Amino acid sequence: MLSNRTLLHTVLIAWALVCVPLFAQKKGNNEFTKLLKKGDPYTKKDPAMMKKLGVERYGPFPWADHFSTADIDKVLGPDRVIWMETKHFRIGLNLKTGPLPEDSKERKALNEECKALNKLCRKIPAKARKVGPWLRVHLYAQRCEKAYEQFSKLVGVTDSSFEATSKVIGKGPYLGLPDKYLLLLFQKKSDMARYMKRFCNTEANESMRFYHKQTGQVVLAVSQEGLEGFDGPGLQAHVIYALWQNLMNGFRGYNYPLPMWFSTGIAHYYSRQVKTKFVNARITDTESVNRDEQNKWVKKMFRRSKHEGATLSYEQLSAMNNWEKFGFHAHMQSWSRIDYLMTLDSEKLGMIIDKLKSVPSSGDWDAQAKQLERMLPKLLFNVFELDGATFDENWRKWVLKTYAKRKD
Repeated sequence: MLSNRTLLHTVLIAWALVCVPLFAQKKGNNEFTKLLKKGDPYTKKDPAMMKKLGVERYGPFPWADHFSTADIDKVLGPDRVIWMETKHFRIGLNLKTGPLPEDSKERKALNEECKALNKLCRKIPAKARKVGPWLRVHLYAQRCEKAYEQFSKLVGVTDSSFEATSKVIGKGPYLGLPDKYLLLLFQKKSDMARYMKRFCNTEANESMRFYHKQTGQVVLAVSQEGLEGFDGPGLQAHVIYALWQNLMNGFRGYNYPLPMWFSTGIAHYYSRQVKTKFVNARITDTESVNRDEQNKWVKKMFRRSKHEGATLSYEQLSAMNNWEKFGFHAHMQSWSRIDYLMTLDSEKLGMIIDKLKSVPSSGDWDAQAKQLERMLPKLLFNVFELDGATFDENWRKWVLKTYAKRKD
């Protein structure tokens, strides 16, 4: 049995170098209610179009721990959340209409996503003028399923791997969990706080990952207001980062966590593919970070790698297991080490995740976390022929050679 302390995993956030205003709300407070009553303007609930866009159903439907979206609506108020279910996710979204990203690269990335949706449904604009709630929920549905697909490919599994007849470790069909992954995106901190208090029995109003124990589901809940100025791409990167943490924790059962630097680096590897100025890494009081360059990890890692002792050794990094002390440089260097391992062989990296998450559960979260911390160095040596010292040396050489040419 997992304690409440071990069930809760706060997603650490660092503020971006430039904070922008929260999404402008040009329409009245009843904008969301009107949109909900009209329904999805893109599918019109047409079964064929819903299938094309990967929508299985709209709310109300079961959520977690034997309560439903209707129960959440009673707590938050009616007609305030768009509920959408896809193949592997249930999503609730309460974000208002927002502007396009100001940055040209970020805007181009958003339009590429819109173009992909437009190919499936011509009613969705290939080039958005604004990002309304219904477009957002479709975008996040695609992003969630993409992350699920990427993770499945990385660890070498498919949905059929978890069929009842298979012999793999895992309790259910969703990467080993018995029910779907959950995502809740709120505009206001107060709405998230009400959900967390009523349905999770905990206090949180910014960003949190939580395990609904009765039905074996992990939820990511985020409030836009709680991120204090994160724009659309910043929120997207944050969600991808935390979503990958949930996928890794839920893989083959929510029984114990992967080593901190390892899971953090993998989550950053995928979240940093989102074009944004924002970063998901806490800057501790003891760290000195140039805020004008805090998102330029390639440049910063290249500079640090030039100097002996300016980077954390593998021994130092792997010994860090406290989120409060796992600061900016630990996040950045975890990402860079995973970036290096992915270049060597992503399939082998996936094998390591699979082996770590295939350890039978003892029911002791903390003890098994330490067990995996001891296992990881052995796996790195067996799979990549990297002991700690060799890892340090080869990684730094790779950074100096590779990051000198990269612009990101």
